[in-house]
Amino acid sequence: MKKILTILFLFAIIGNLLAEISVKSFRKLDNDLDARVNYSEKDQNGDVCAIIKVVTTQTGFTFDGGQLGIVKTVQKPSEIWVYVPYGLTRLSIFHPQLGQLRDYMIPELVEKATVYELVLISGKVETIVTEEINSQWLLIHAEPEKAMIYINDQFVKTGEYQAKLKPGIYDYRVEMPLYHTEAGKIEITDTKKELTVNLKPAYGNIAITTTPESEATVLIDGKEQTKTTPCQSENLASGEHTVQVIKEMYQPAYQKVTITDKKITSVNVTLQPNFAELTVTAPEATIYVNNQQKTIGTWNGRLPAGVYSIEARREKYRSAKQDIELTIGDNKKVDLQPTPIYGSLDIMTSPAGAIISIDGKEYGTTPNTLNKLLIGDYMVQLSKAGYATVNKTVTIVDGKSTELNDRLTNGLAVTINSTPTGATLYIDGNANGTTPYTGSLTFGNHILRIESNGKKAEKTVNIVLTGGETNFNLSFGTKTITDIDGNVYHTIKIGTQTWMVENLKVTRYRNGEPIPNITNNTSWTDLDTGASCDYLNMPSNSETYGKLYNWYAVNDSRKIAPAGWHVPTDAEWTILMDYLGSKSIAGAKLKETGTKHWTNPNTAATNESGFSALPGGDRGIINGTFYYLGSFGYWWSSTEISLKHAWYRGMSYNYGNVFRSSTNEQDGFSVRCVRDF
Repeated sequence: MKKILTILFLFAIIGNLLAEISVKSFRKLDNDLDARVNYSEKDQNGDVCAIIKVVTTQTGFTFDGGQLGIVKTVQKPSEIWVYVPYGLTRLSIFHPQLGQLRDYMIPELVEKATVYELVLISGKVETIVTEEINSQWLLIHAEPEKAMIYINDQFVKTGEYQAKLKPGIYDYRVEMPLYHTEAGKIEITDTKKELTVNLKPAYGNIAITTTPESEATVLIDGKEQTKTTPCQSENLASGEHTVQVIKEMYQPAYQKVTITDKKITSVNVTLQPNFAELTVTAPEATIYVNNQQKTIGTWNGRLPAGVYSIEARREKYRSAKQDIELTIGDNKKVDLQPTPIYGSLDIMTSPAGAIISIDGKEYGTTPNTLNKLLIGDYMVQLSKAGYATVNKTVTIVDGKSTELNDRLTNGLAVTINSTPTGATLYIDGNANGTTPYTGSLTFGNHILRIESNGKKAEKTVNIVLTGGETNFNLSFGTKTITDIDGNVYHTIKIGTQTWMVENLKVTRYRNGEPIPNITNNTSWTDLDTGASCDYLNMPSNSETYGKLYNWYAVNDSRKIAPAGWHVPTDAEWTILMDYLGSKSIAGAKLKETGTKHWTNPNTAATNESGFSALPGGDRGIINGTFYYLGSFGYWWSSTEISLKHAWYRGMSYNYGNVFRSSTNEQDGFSVRCVRDF
């Protein structure tokens, strides 16, 4: 080692240039909040940077922080702010004319969000004493790469160490858990020294199996292993270890095992049983052990030593029970047989000779006594040609005789109703009072007829032994349905179709949501949503004619018609018109009241077709005006012909015709529903 006196001279940007940079001082500025508050910046890890304020009158400096890097620099008057990550230990300073100051060792730990001051001396005559130390490189490679390297008992690095050291003799040591430590001395001279250290394993493994059964829990030196037997341990330090094996119904087992380097030591542990084995046989019975249900038929299991109550239970049988004592190592078998519980059944019929069937199995003919029937409920069927089959449920009781005595009939009880009630009833031409009627009919065909106010209705019914109808209802043709609002409509069958007799007057869709009601004369123009209206200040109201709806209400997916009904399509209207043919429906009147609603003189008004064409008129889309009440009837179809136009049917008394046309879907027309099938 030698000391050299170096003189630095002040210069401009001329002449030969030497390194003219040195550090005068470095300190923390505790009260400076620029890094934390005023001008904070974050590094690539999201941490707040520290600021090193480099005091100098020169410009043009650049800085290098090694692996940690420099976040950014800001030139300020008389100083340069250098933003650095926390933990920075070295700082190199460069200048194109003044030279460089490489690897300046920062004298204290650089903290987050903290300001430091570094005063530079550059371009001045300074007399400084510089030490030049003789040194040489030492390079140590260690395997495995996580091995720890020590120099003179001081930890320096893992895996690989490289540093410049002064000449001399140094102690080194490389170590790692589960490996043999390697140590020695190395001399640093005037040439680079390189050393490779490969540590030798100081570990092995244990392969563990158990007999007579596997899947036992393993603990090595008190630490539970992740797998059950058979299994292999993780790497273990060479030497002695304690293996413990645990399995339910067996005694815990311990064993000492010595592991050698890089070897797998196999260990088989014989487990000593700590149980008895029991087999219980009870055909078709449920087996219980200490009142815990096991299975049906046969059960085999292991039990700790002790006394146990074994039971076999079976419906309609007396349970079989037995207590048994088990000791370790026992292998016992037990047979249990529940005993049946019987009763008897005496069966008689009038007349005799009926076939007896119990739960689908035949037992001869009546009269008969059936002994040894298990207790419980049975379905008894008695059948004889020409007589109604009798089905009865009987209960057999322990030790008792149950009696079944029944009279066979050659017919069935029936109920006959009519709509309306109170009609005169004829059965096979013989008067049988008025409806409703309750009585019996013999097997075979019968003609039922009702009469009331000159009306007649007739139905042929067939009384059969089993599965036939016994409740009959006759009507004169008119039935009723009710919409979601409670409005009642009559129905009539015309040809193959069934129609409502009245126009629709519902105010809500089938799902209960309201249909908007237009109650004033506001124009319906551009009303592209469902709407309905009552007649306001007109001679008659919606109680007679129903409501008017625009087509958007008619065709709404929420359904305007009652369940089981729908607004007819254009094709369904055509079927009706073809069926009616030449019938005079243009002058039809309201059938139920007899009130005539067509324009006078209305002398030809009939209801021969059965279709009551109520002339509800229409409501136009301009100013919401009502037209033709009492003289025209218009009914929507659900068929759209083009955008905003749909088919409808009209009837006119004045012109004596029925016509088909299309109109704007915003018009208000009546709705008449047809049944779905």
